[in-house]
Amino acid sequence: MEFEESIEYIANFPRFKKEPSLEEMKMLLAELGNPQEKLKSINIAGTNGKGSTVAMLASVLSTAGYKTGRYISPYVLEFRERMMINGKMIGKKRLVKIVEAVKEKADALIAKGIVLNAFEITTACAFLWFAEENCDFVVLEAGLGGRFDATNTIPEPVLQIITAVGLDHMEQLGDTVGKIAEEKCGILRPGCTLLTSPGQEQEVLTVMLNKCAELDATFVTGAAGRAKIISCDASGMDVLVGKTELSLSLGGRHQINNLLTVYSAVSILREKHYVIKDEHLVEGIAATKFPARFELCSKGPVVILDGAHNPQAAEALASNVEEFLPKKRTLLCGMMADKDYESVIAKLAPHFEHVITVPVENPRMISPFELAETAKKYCENVTAKENAKEALAEVLENLKEDEALVVAGSLYLASELRPMLMRYKGNPKD
Repeated sequence: MEFEESIEYIANFPRFKKEPSLEEMKMLLAELGNPQEKLKSINIAGTNGKGSTVAMLASVLSTAGYKTGRYISPYVLEFRERMMINGKMIGKKRLVKIVEAVKEKADALIAKGIVLNAFEITTACAFLWFAEENCDFVVLEAGLGGRFDATNTIPEPVLQIITAVGLDHMEQLGDTVGKIAEEKCGILRPGCTLLTSPGQEQEVLTVMLNKCAELDATFVTGAAGRAKIISCDASGMDVLVGKTELSLSLGGRHQINNLLTVYSAVSILREKHYVIKDEHLVEGIAATKFPARFELCSKGPVVILDGAHNPQAAEALASNVEEFLPKKRTLLCGMMADKDYESVIAKLAPHFEHVITVPVENPRMISPFELAETAKKYCENVTAKENAKEALAEVLENLKEDEALVVAGSLYLASELRPMLMRYKGNPKD
């Protein structure tokens, strides 16, 4: 099997199963020797912020000297970004061997009528790699929900974290934040500690508190009220938490809650006798990099890349746009048809002088012309383009120093266009 074949093998599995269940995933893991039982995990669920939280916490643990696996979904750079150890993606040859091992067991189960999806296959690959590499920690981002998410097969996670809960994947998880919170709380275990991000809606908090009471679990809110913002702009922030000053290069005020959550996670881990010194926390946060999260791709003119694809994320992006960007702004947007694109556009479009809608390299995309009709309700100047890369090239060529461009709407779009943005003249390269 070649590298491209291994990726194609995974991609050919369905995205969802008709009936959500962990039983098929457990069967696959059992055939692989139950690698998940060898892992010391921190499981992170949530609607928004979980990827950034995973990135920060994994960076801190690696800096503290722990061999740390990181698992995220989806990816922006390339597929191998989904599984890393100490910040390095799995090698292509190693991934092929891992996929071949999983394929042998998965194909045998499929021949017996067992149904598996792409996320389960990918997660099994990650678990097998992390176990073979004897990771001290693995920080896992749930792909969808929590209760039936493939990452939820870890027997006893060290810590469970739920970041901001909002409306997304409503067909699978429920049509209210309360119902979605119930699914996220599926990662909890009896007697565990649940750490949640500050700023949750009251309906979400009620669900979490009730679930913790039911499971005799400890409920903790991330460093609530303990942050003093020293500076915050499109390029990042400096925040004083207690007596510790933290510098984060992820832009946008919404990252403060994620930062506070990581700070509290470190405090909880210290209580569990893991050695993480203040300098590890400071250095790990400073070293965190995560693409397409209000990512400053150019300082002059200002160009921002953001994966915002649901109403909660769009609201955070709109707030950052108003606070940090010049008044003359263009939004280049492409989205999935199964997302709440109307709400996303309604929150974003009024903050821009010009909205350009583009296709996304994904069969689930909404037509740029249909998306443009929605955008016209909220912005007078809307243009639909048939090619995202050509549209971006045209905007960048004509963008003036006192103007700003924001690319948003989908992490798939971010993955497609980020290489162009990294080569743009105003890119703040390391």
